[in-house]
Amino acid sequence: MDLIGKPGILKEINSSMIERLIYKHGTMSKSMLSEITKLSIPTVNKIVDDLEKKGRVCSVGMTAEGTGRKAALYQINKDYGSIVVLYYTGEQYLCRLSDIAGNTLREEMHQLDNATKESAMNSTKDAINAMSSHAPSEVKAIGVGVPGIVVPDGRLWGIPKIEVWEGFNLEEALSEYYDADIYIENDVKLSTVGYYLTHLGDELDNMVYIYAGNGTGSGIIINKKLYRGSTNFSGELGYMAPLNGAPPPRDYTLDGGYLERELNPLLDCHGNNNDIGDERKNDVLVNYFTAIAANYIAIIDPEAIVFSGESVNAHLVKKIRQSLEYYSPIRSIPRLEYDGSDKMGVEGLVLACMGNITTVVQLVQDGRV
Repeated sequence: MDLIGKPGILKEINSSMIERLIYKHGTMSKSMLSEITKLSIPTVNKIVDDLEKKGRVCSVGMTAEGTGRKAALYQINKDYGSIVVLYYTGEQYLCRLSDIAGNTLREEMHQLDNATKESAMNSTKDAINAMSSHAPSEVKAIGVGVPGIVVPDGRLWGIPKIEVWEGFNLEEALSEYYDADIYIENDVKLSTVGYYLTHLGDELDNMVYIYAGNGTGSGIIINKKLYRGSTNFSGELGYMAPLNGAPPPRDYTLDGGYLERELNPLLDCHGNNNDIGDERKNDVLVNYFTAIAANYIAIIDPEAIVFSGESVNAHLVKKIRQSLEYYSPIRSIPRLEYDGSDKMGVEGLVLACMGNITTVVQLVQDGRV
């Protein structure tokens, strides 16, 4: 991006950077912000004062710095706005109301009626309205996590669990009813963002997140950013093909891909616990996920691979790690972790909405933020 002669854009970039840093660290002084961003104290003063005037940040007292000098501390003004998110969990939405700093204010389940496109839309609006009625401040962002691909133009694709929304532009439809930032994203990609930002973001740059439960999917973090690919298809591991060179006997795209069809009978028999279960099926599942992990290592060389979902457990991940040594050089085998949380997706959705609100221009030129 050529920023020469565009002071307005530079100002927005710097303002976004300052606001994101305050979000990340909780409370910060102007001198701390200046030191991290390398912006001059006068520039930081002007930006922080402007953010405070707009109500986006607020002063929360003083602290001692250096040899006893006092400095004002600033944090995000949680009263500036609220966030409502809906995360699909199988005919229901897990709904959360948060303040703009990401603190949970309310959480409840709402049914999704997917009999028709209209009933699905109406029940989605009912859930948003129910959560919004409890918001202590204006709802600034609304997020929805869906079990399908969100293509670049906003339409939903490959969403068999809500078939009536195939080809539907949910973001556009919700924008007609709500004066707020609307954010729609794939459920597994949101879990990827949630796990990375809450567990690994301060340590690692690259990660693969693999879900196995009611279907399969994955998300990829490259250089600290969610990688979506040219058509947002990245990570759809259910569509991985066999490597035996045989021509496909049927159209596997009709039911989620070749690998999805192969894995589904195995996934149905597992549970998210420490029981070993049926050893034969367990070993077959280990073989599949060892191959998937080895392929990701060969192509992406991630620093961590995280397994999650109802069909995996810590015991399974341990066996995958052992099996990987036969396929990948030991020096290239990344950290393998197990995510046993069932709310990582909604966490990622809240974080994504927070980013939409606070960042007018994404700073991608360097890694300062």
